[in-house]
Amino acid sequence: MRLRATVPAVTTALLLTLAGSAAAAQGDFLYRSDDSNHTLADPRGGDCVRLPLPDPSSPAHHVDNQTDSTAVVYLDDDCASDTYYVLPPHTKAPARVLVRSVVFAN
Repeated sequence: MRLRATVPAVTTALLLTLAGSAAAAQGDFLYRSDDSNHTLADPRGGDCVRLPLPDPSSPAHHVDNQTDSTAVVYLDDDCASDTYYVLPPHTKAPARVLVRSVVFAN
């Protein structure tokens, strides 16, 4: 078993367990596509959210988690890749982080 492939799965499972219920995260999750800014308001916790993007081949960037929940952002569109970044509440991701999906843990 490869540890690299196991870590994201364990991290996601732990965050989903901590989420407990599917309560909404309070606040806004902000991101930018190539042409505009976007907002997810009070996103549902525990579910993978595919970010609505005008061009699916171009991921979002400049991610800002202004919710009260931890957000795990992924480069793929189904919250399953080895490429992810954990954003605590009220923090911004580094500019190099590219995102297509997110899951919130309450």
